[in-house]
This record gives sequence, structure tokens and C-alpha cells, in this order.
Amino acid sequence: MLSPQQVKLQEKLERLTLNSTAIWERELKDGPIEAPWVIKFPYLFLCYMLDVVFEGRYVPSRFFLLETVARMPYFSYIAMLHLYETLGFWRRSADMKRIHFAEEMNEFRHLLIMESLGGDQPYWVRFLAQHSSLAYYLGLCMLWCLSPSLSYKFSELLETHAVNTYSQFLDENEEILKDLPPS
Repeated sequence: MLSPQQVKLQEKLERLTLNSTAIWERELKDGPIEAPWVIKFPYLFLCYMLDVVFEGRYVPSRFFLLETVARMPYFSYIAMLHLYETLGFWRRSADMKRIHFAEEMNEFRHLLIMESLGGDQPYWVRFLAQHSSLAYYLGLCMLWCLSPSLSYKFSELLETHAVNTYSQFLDENEEILKDLPPS
């Protein structure tokens, strides 16, 4: 049973909005997305699916999925750096592994915030986030084997989209967010 204060907080959280069209306007304001088609097509498809699946739904659920998936590049890069070291291709990766681990911990903290806001509560969101993460991890590992730079570029595209998504969210919900306690 929720307390009256928790019910009031939940009502405020449910008023949060996110306009997918405005996200794309931010995304394209500096010109077209520059990337090889082999990563640009999957990127555009994934972003479109996010817009379709989460349009009009509880906003922290979309962010829970984004933060769950956002951890995968760092796991995959560390795994691939270990593979390269094991095969004797490269031995100077300690600093890169340290950076990737710190970035993964940053994403983990973001994930905890989205969980505290209830973004993980619908079963279908957790299911989709977990399975998307696994597919993303495997895809990045395979892409890394073909081209580490393409793997990084794909992750950079998704991270840029996430920044644009969060920026749009903040602009759109500024007054509501000022009235909410920190999570």
C-alpha cells in the first residue's frame, strides 16, 4: 500500500512527457547523421522502434531500457580487449579497460535511478530491456571482430541519441522536475 505522499509523487511522475518528433528534430539540427550504412540502418531502425514502443507510455520505462542497454558497449569492449590480449594481438589495454569499467559504473548508477522511479516495473519492459541488452552485447562483439571503429561509432550514435532524448525530456518537463525530490 502506498502512502499519500507516494501516491502524489507517482501522479507527478506519470505526468512526465517525451515527444519523439522533437527528439529527432534535435538529432538532425546539425545536419544528417553521418555513418556507414552498415551501422546507420540498424541505428535508425532501433531508434524508430523505441519511438513506436514507448510513445505515450511511462517515460522512466523508456529510460530504464536505454540505461540497461547503455551498459552493454562497455561489457563488450572489455570482453573483446581481453580476447585481443589472450590471442596476443594487443597488450596495452589496461587504461582502456579502466575507462570502460568507469563508464559502465556510471551507466549502472543511471539504471539505479530509473529503477527507483519505477521504470522497471512493467514485466514487458524488463523482458525487452534484458533481451535487447543481450542482443546488443552479441552484436557489438561481432561488429568489433569486423571493425572496432564501427563498433565504437555505432555506440556513439546510440549515446548521442540518448543525450538528445534526455535533453528533450529535461526541456519538456522542466517545471514538473523542479517540483520532484531527487531520486
